[in-house]
Amino acid sequence: MFRLKMLIVALMIVALPLAGCNASSYSGEDETVLKVGSTRPFKTTNKFSDYWYGVLSNITTHDSLIKLDSEMNVTPWLATDWDVSEDGRIFTFTITENAVWHDGTPLTAEDVKFSIKYYRDKDPQAGWMEEIIEEVNIEDDQVVLHLVRAYGNLLTEFMTYSIIPEHIWEDVDEPLKYEKMDRAIGSGPFKLTGWSESAGKIRFEANQGYFKGPPNIDQLEINIYSNMDALVMALKRGDIDTWWDYSGEFPVTHIPALEKESHMDFATATFLGVPAALGFNLEREPVNELGFRRAISYAINYEQIVDRVYEGYGSVPGYGFIPPTHINYDESIPRLDYDAGEASSLLNELGLRDTSGDGIREDDGGNNINLTLLARNDMPSMLRIAEMVIADLKKAGIGASIKAVDSSTWVANKDAGDYDLVLFRATPWGTLMHAGNASGYFDSRRTGAGVLHNLGSPEYHELCDLRLETVMPGEQESLDRAIQQMHAEKLPGIALVWLDSMYPYRKGWDNWVVDHIYGGVINSFSWFEITRVD
Repeated sequence: MFRLKMLIVALMIVALPLAGCNASSYSGEDETVLKVGSTRPFKTTNKFSDYWYGVLSNITTHDSLIKLDSEMNVTPWLATDWDVSEDGRIFTFTITENAVWHDGTPLTAEDVKFSIKYYRDKDPQAGWMEEIIEEVNIEDDQVVLHLVRAYGNLLTEFMTYSIIPEHIWEDVDEPLKYEKMDRAIGSGPFKLTGWSESAGKIRFEANQGYFKGPPNIDQLEINIYSNMDALVMALKRGDIDTWWDYSGEFPVTHIPALEKESHMDFATATFLGVPAALGFNLEREPVNELGFRRAISYAINYEQIVDRVYEGYGSVPGYGFIPPTHINYDESIPRLDYDAGEASSLLNELGLRDTSGDGIREDDGGNNINLTLLARNDMPSMLRIAEMVIADLKKAGIGASIKAVDSSTWVANKDAGDYDLVLFRATPWGTLMHAGNASGYFDSRRTGAGVLHNLGSPEYHELCDLRLETVMPGEQESLDRAIQQMHAEKLPGIALVWLDSMYPYRKGWDNWVVDHIYGGVINSFSWFEITRVD
């Protein structure tokens, strides 16, 4: 009966604001209100069925067991502590005693157990859990996971799976179709108070009973814009305070204009992902020759890409692919170097020479080398980079042409191996997946729309498997560096730029924390650090 009454109260609280947005019921003069702009297309506040709201909910209405902080360290959240068995197959999480659901019901270890099993059994996005998690038990305030096999990336994976209330979801068999108003109830630092797709607004209020204490802002408003031009104009006018995107970088083309605005400032950090990279088809000649791939790596003018495409907000990347923001980054791996002379020497050593005098080298059969560079036509910056890469290759005597296609065709061509070279990007979250270090993009056993799955080396597979099975930090560090070194040795792909992310915000706010994954300055840590300055 108590549970039913609390559910009715929750529905009364949430129902009216969800129907539309009423500014008069939103903010008071003494309240601290943060207004955020986004271009993401929210369709519902069901965290299971709407990808973008699911991400936003993980930093507003819902909590996960752990978080990754700004230094990429695993940080306690709903789990105050955890222990891992020596064989890496038993994870024990101690759950905080102070967390409460937004409807007043205590959050318990039972909710955590239920959530893990619910994701495993009913969420199509969590198929990996079915392969890994064998059993979930409770011992007092602890949740004990028994795994089918050791899985060293479990903590990182769990960062994205927030805990849901059993008393709301226990009778929901199809989570993607659930649209009752209590779907947004969580335990997070904010409560959802308003949502209107037509108005393009999502509103939250501070959870005063939050187990870590209430956030430093009273009201949070997400304003949705159709494109970046409209969002940047809103920043210029002062209609919004900052910008949010998940695993994205603020477009550098808009930064110079905002820098001229006296009321704007920026937080900076090296982007955790790789905004532009060149991948190789290791099944095609002459790209399957390591010396040829090395020649290409010397033929590209990286500084030019940084300056012309990214407005100077970046740096020349390294052979290990991932940027230095990653934990266990190997500083001993050298940076890529533009050296036309070295590129020419390597190509000569391979017997690839221009005997006809037309500027293009010939292969063993006397035919001009003419590579196909696959690129997406819906990403203007990638097309600019493609043109620059083609020009650099031509200077080295390598003929190449751009095959620009839509995203679905890009995926189909990539998976069919219908390319020699391919332009792609690695998201921050993507670089952490699989065995980390961007291995998920290169391991030939992997599948997915954005991955190349082009490196089938047995030694590489062994390294990835060892990393996945290892839970001890010291061993993980050694394997992380070994994977980076193998990227430098095998060259399945090369980063073309490491980006210096610029996160714009309106002056008058201070003490932002930058989160490399969940959206720059908008994240679970900023809520408790930012201050409003007159």
